Amino acid sequence: MVLVKAMMRKLYRRVKVWLNYCLDRVIDLCDMILMDVYRLPWPAGQSMAKHIARYVGDVSWLLRAFPRLPGYKLIGADWTIIFVGTEQSLREIRHLFFEQEANQQELGRIALWKLSAHTQQWLAEGANLVICELSRIHPWPPRTAFTFTVPTWVQQTLTIPEPLESLISGKKFATERHRLNKAKRVGFNYRFSQSKADFDHFYYHMYLPFVKTRHGYLALVARYQDQWQRWFVRGGLVLVTQHDKPVAGLLCYIANDTCYDIERAVLEADSQLFKQGIGTIITWYAINWGHSQGAKIYDMGGSHAWRSNGVFDSKRRWGARVVRRKRIYGVWTFLAQNLSPSLQDHINKLGFISEIDAKFYGILLSTDTAPVAETDVNKQLLAVKKQGLDGLVVISANSEQAIYNVMA
Repeated sequence: MVLVKAMMRKLYRRVKVWLNYCLDRVIDLCDMILMDVYRLPWPAGQSMAKHIARYVGDVSWLLRAFPRLPGYKLIGADWTIIFVGTEQSLREIRHLFFEQEANQQELGRIALWKLSAHTQQWLAEGANLVICELSRIHPWPPRTAFTFTVPTWVQQTLTIPEPLESLISGKKFATERHRLNKAKRVGFNYRFSQSKADFDHFYYHMYLPFVKTRHGYLALVARYQDQWQRWFVRGGLVLVTQHDKPVAGLLCYIANDTCYDIERAVLEADSQLFKQGIGTIITWYAINWGHSQGAKIYDMGGSHAWRSNGVFDSKRRWGARVVRRKRIYGVWTFLAQNLSPSLQDHINKLGFISEIDAKFYGILLSTDTAPVAETDVNKQLLAVKKQGLDGLVVISANSEQAIYNVMA
């Protein structure tokens, strides 16, 4: 009997690995449909294709996690958090919530349909917060006094104005103008390339060092073939040069009047280039190239859905708006019965974003029984408007979410 059980477990693992591989391919296909749906000649067909691709992708995301996800207990000096989800997101949670090293305990694999019962038990046993990484259409969503969801990714886009130089006019962009003028004086320029040799140089000497240096253990490294087949063959590289030598690059393409910023990198992650403002230089040259190709929108790519994130903030400074990601993505569901003032303050400082009916709102948590003061709401609305969001959602214990929309 023991031998039979061992054989069945081994067979199950093999089937699960094969099934997850197939589901990953389905999600990839749905991603590409969402990116290319504009090619369909009629609006109704585009809308239907988007709906079907998102639904199939979300179902695939759910099935990939089914029937169980690994659970972890993170114990820090100030709070204890239970996380259920992938190791990649676990690393993000540790980074966001624990400045010092947290004690990590494995809880085994948690059945998705038992999440509600487990959540109540964990909170009753002293956990301050439970976070679950789930599909957007998870059929057994747990709920507690404080419950909110955060998309794992959002997209940020920028309208390219006419004339182009008006984008960086005014006092707000004085620093950017100074950097760009200085860059021109010290020999910076750009060129567009569809050369395989340039792509190889970009991938191995710019992209890999840049991603690993910038993100460390949180780095998500795309494969060479994925970058080549998905993006480079349909677009190319905006290569930033200094005295004709490529020092940075941006993988991009044009589609449906939009210039898509897919991946950017700096030669050997050179710290001197960062001091010269290479991020601003890359963005400005990419916008210039997109504008020269007739693009009306500059899609700045994906960002984590918390406003304190450095990548999110750098795009926000250009005046980018938050929109739904043109890829399949999951959500983090946050659950708590009550929140200590320190944990509430920490979450509010992180500045999470919630997606409600395809609109994006800054999250403000409140443990007060009285409504949030109108002056505080107006102050927060002004902040989220500058961050390219649609409004503010105030979440209080045992009460309906209060949604405030930004006035045009």
